[in-house]
Amino acid sequence: MCHKAACPVCHGVTWIGCGNHVPKVMDSVPKNEWCKCEPKIEKDGHQYPPKGSVTGVCTVF
Repeated sequence: MCHKAACPVCHGVTWIGCGNHVPKVMDSVPKNEWCKCEPKIEKDGHQYPPKGSVTGVCTVF
C-alpha cells in the first residue's frame, strides 16, 4: 500500500510504498503541493513525483 511522504529536498508531498496506489494517494493532493523533484514516474498516463524513502530521506505523514 502507498502512503504520503514529505520530500526533504523541496518539502513537497510525495509517496512511498509498492507503487500500485500512487494515483490514489497523489490525486487527493493539490498539484501545487506535490514534490518538484525529478525524475517523475508515469502511472495510468499521468506524471507523479518520484518515490520517497523510509530511510530518512522522506518523512511519512
